[in-house]
Amino acid sequence: MARTNAVGFWEAVETLSDRGKPIVRPTQPVRSISSPVALVTLTTLAIAAIPLLLLDPDSADGVPMLLSLFLFPMIAGAVIIELVVLCKLGQQEPDWVLLWWPLVVLPAGLLAMSVGPMIAHPDYFDVTSVSSAAGVMFTFALLLVFGLGAGFLFWMLVVFPLRVLLMAAVDAVRGDRVAGFRVYAPLLLLSIPAISVTVVLSLDEVEASRAAVGQVVLALLGIPGDYEVAWGPGLWIVRGITLALIGGAIWTTARSKRSARENAE
Repeated sequence: MARTNAVGFWEAVETLSDRGKPIVRPTQPVRSISSPVALVTLTTLAIAAIPLLLLDPDSADGVPMLLSLFLFPMIAGAVIIELVVLCKLGQQEPDWVLLWWPLVVLPAGLLAMSVGPMIAHPDYFDVTSVSSAAGVMFTFALLLVFGLGAGFLFWMLVVFPLRVLLMAAVDAVRGDRVAGFRVYAPLLLLSIPAISVTVVLSLDEVEASRAAVGQVVLALLGIPGDYEVAWGPGLWIVRGITLALIGGAIWTTARSKRSARENAE
């Protein structure tokens, strides 16, 4: 069953990435993408060093650590996944030596740079002994692992659909026919993080539980409930996205049926 699901997922990636053009079989079955992966890794380390060195974790309430140990690794992981996917879409197997960079070099570099803020601000991190310092570093490592793991979700919900939309736009500019699902499917994927983030910013005092979904629905419908609106325009943004998705689904379905009738004739 797991294999079937994996194959189905990859087939979906290939379908959305298919531009209707023949694939040129490469002469080399294995391709090294270590150089671009190394570039992504080193760039991430350089960018992550900026908040760690310039921002005070005490006054910024831990934002430097969140950026450097979660957000930046998540984005880097997503970009590296995209590089691997592009390699496999080109009918080549990547040289898996590349994993050395995101799984060893990146974590080691980020954790090494995190030692400085911990030593400079022991009161904020509650470092009073070697054991407490080890506990803080373990927390940093967990945050980093979660960031790298979230890279797959960021790739699936942001990087991958953006690439599909970009390719569809390029094909449309060239005058090529673009299937409706190549536009609607990535927009649907992009709407998931967009709606989630906007709802979080728009509502206060909504506990994370199954009842929270009902409260979000009530808020979107404008029905009073056990919630507090923190940002009213955000709810209208979510409503607009939802209506656009519904309209897009109707348009895509109608276009598919029309194409089917034209092909039948």
